[in-house]
Formats: sequence, C-alpha cells, structure tokens
Amino acid sequence: MKIAVLGDRDTALGFKLAGAHEVYSFEDTPLEMERLRNKLNELIERGDVGIILITERFAQKVELSEVTFPIILQVPDKSGSRFGEEQIKEIVRRAIGVELKR
Repeated sequence: MKIAVLGDRDTALGFKLAGAHEVYSFEDTPLEMERLRNKLNELIERGDVGIILITERFAQKVELSEVTFPIILQVPDKSGSRFGEEQIKEIVRRAIGVELKR
C-alpha cells in the first residue's frame, strides 16, 4: 500500500525527502483547493493507496468525507498544529492508548 501526501510546498517537500510514495503540493487559492479536492477523491477511489496525509489547514478547507479506507490523517504544516499540543496528545492517547510526554 502506498502513502500519499497532500500539502503546501514545504510540507510536501519534507515528506518527499522522507520517502513518501506520492506527494502533491498545492497553493492556498480557490483554484488550487479545487485541484486538491479532485486529487483527494482520486486517491480515495484508487485501491493502491492505504494512507493519505493532508495538512490540517487544507483538510479544513476541503471538508473531508467520512471514509474508512484509505486512512486519512491530518498533519500539522510548517505553521504548527491548529489543534494545539494538548489536543494532539489527547487524540494520540485515545487512538493508541499511550500518553505522550516531553
């Protein structure tokens, strides 16, 4: 299964250097958000993509649909998390049962 990343240029570059299978970068404009929606729908419909990582800021703009597969995860961009550190820790604790500590 492949990992696909949808994000701004800097986030996309970081994941590309980290070895993500497919990486797509977008600008924060209405036309680019339409391109992002189309790419997201394409990735969801494909059978070879298991995980889609999308930046939190873009995820809020494209209104993610409820899908069970592939797994869609929101990740912070270079500006940091929109949720804040405490909320991220709580999400991780609920998801995997482990509390993150510094």
